[in-house]
Amino acid sequence: MIVRRGSTYGVSVYDAALKRKRWVGTFETLRDAREAERNASRRRGSAARLTCREFVDLWLTNYARPAPATQRTYGYALRGFANDFGHVRLSDIDLLVARPLGSRSASVERPSGTRDAQRRDQRRVASGTEPVREPSSRAASGRKDLDALTEEELQSLAGHALAVHEDYGPTFRATILFAAYVGLRPGELFALQRSDVGQDEVTIRRNLDGTGQLKLPKNGKERVVTLPPPARDALLDVVPRVDVPWLFVTRTGRQFRKSSLLYYWNPVRAAFGRPGMDFYEVRHFCATHLLELGVSHADVAVQLGHTDGGALVMSTYGHPSEDLARERLKRAFLSTVHELPVARGHG
Repeated sequence: MIVRRGSTYGVSVYDAALKRKRWVGTFETLRDAREAERNASRRRGSAARLTCREFVDLWLTNYARPAPATQRTYGYALRGFANDFGHVRLSDIDLLVARPLGSRSASVERPSGTRDAQRRDQRRVASGTEPVREPSSRAASGRKDLDALTEEELQSLAGHALAVHEDYGPTFRATILFAAYVGLRPGELFALQRSDVGQDEVTIRRNLDGTGQLKLPKNGKERVVTLPPPARDALLDVVPRVDVPWLFVTRTGRQFRKSSLLYYWNPVRAAFGRPGMDFYEVRHFCATHLLELGVSHADVAVQLGHTDGGALVMSTYGHPSEDLARERLKRAFLSTVHELPVARGHG
């Protein structure tokens, strides 16, 4: 139903699941209102006949990214949900039902603030309004809870590899430092060859995905990044092997996989005092460290392999230190700053 409201048009449709009208929204033109009415009626009608299992199969086929490793990850994540709730029809699910279903399927504790979220859901369902995704604090202002390693902490973390892994310790220490200062993704680190490393640059030509297949790096193209001096110095502890092309290998000379990386990483992070720390956090160090050095967000994005001109770096990290930013601004004007004249008294 379309109702004129002054210069705008309000749209509502009958919802068979709720057994009453559901408000769609207000639109500037009659044409937009009619299109919204058609879309709302069509969407609800087609989805109502699907079960959760049918929707999972449809989503994996038509919407999930096609990379084999990604498909496998999605499949693992959705398998439990489909087994538990596959018989439920989408028309029987609203916000009040969906939230506990998600919590049960994920087998996680209820997060703080859930009660407030439930009250909001109840108000939306009672008023018949469409659910609106509220921007999280992360989306609005970056990941403020991201606590990246400092350079001292990184050195300490890598140093624990020496005690934990004995004769293999120097190699794994170098692996950590190289990944951190260059900012590599784990799959890129696994696929890196000695021939990819130059005097002051590294060419990222390939990525090893979760299925063990070599493919192009993320975003589908090679990239050349800077080799910082600390990363180049770390390579001095890596004894080259002539039987394999890979720059970093396990103790037995095999190419790294996620499982073998965890085998060496787990005791190191435990000795460091953070047994739950993900290896990906050394890549977060790279971004934060470069920003602290005064590198622009756009240039950090080039090093990390982003193609958005620095937007993700900006939203994820913001600026890690306002104090350091002010110091850099002061140094920029240092040559033009003159001492203020001494105030003279009167009389």
